[in-house]
Amino acid sequence: MAAHNTDSFLSGAFLKRYHGHLGKDIFVTSGSAKELAPGSFGVCAIGGGAEGWSVVHIGPEGDVADLGGEYYFSTPEEALAFVKELIELMLAEG
Repeated sequence: MAAHNTDSFLSGAFLKRYHGHLGKDIFVTSGSAKELAPGSFGVCAIGGGAEGWSVVHIGPEGDVADLGGEYYFSTPEEALAFVKELIELMLAEG
């Protein structure tokens, strides 16, 4: 079986496509968030990344919640930092 490449060339630098933070899965994707597993977080390209990046969470039934609302990020690194902070806040509240 071939190994899967987990790196992607984004914003002029290599950014891993999968991140784990405090036991939570975060995926950076240019595809649909509906492809992500329930319970995971996603950093999703809007218009291939040209229009920005959104942060989503996939619920237990597969429903997609946009966590940024109307706020989008200009780079995937900014969105990834936001979702990591969000996970920390969620876990701190218990």
